[in-house]
Amino acid sequence: MSRPFTCIERAVRIAAALLGTVFTLLTPGGVCAQNLESALMPGRVIQGHAKLEAECGSCHVRLDRSAQPRLCMDCHKPVGADVRAKTGFHGRLRQAECRSCHTEHKGREATIIVLDPRQFDHAQTDFALRGRHSGVACASCHRPGTKHR
Repeated sequence: MSRPFTCIERAVRIAAALLGTVFTLLTPGGVCAQNLESALMPGRVIQGHAKLEAECGSCHVRLDRSAQPRLCMDCHKPVGADVRAKTGFHGRLRQAECRSCHTEHKGREATIIVLDPRQFDHAQTDFALRGRHSGVACASCHRPGTKHR
């Protein structure tokens, strides 16, 4: 006579069955994903991150969402330096999660910088608008397609 399953064993068996079902549903027609991440990827990344798309570990640590900002700043070194020094726009932000402003997995042509020029507070940057600069249109200094640091 076999012993009854413990709650943990039962939960593990149920989770394994559910995971098998998810894989089956996500791989119609015999097409198989290379790994769990590629099966569950929410969409293509932006063009600037395309070379990293197959390497989920470049931007994500399994089961640790809090590691993501560090990984972002490992690649985006000037932003990381601003955050550590509490200078520049990113260094003065209260929110430390990159994803609170920047979205990803929205496709190659997606714009992941959400900025409303009418709401932007230039005093939060290292270049406060004073004197003649205070009345100048944003586009006079900030050209489309360039980084604004």
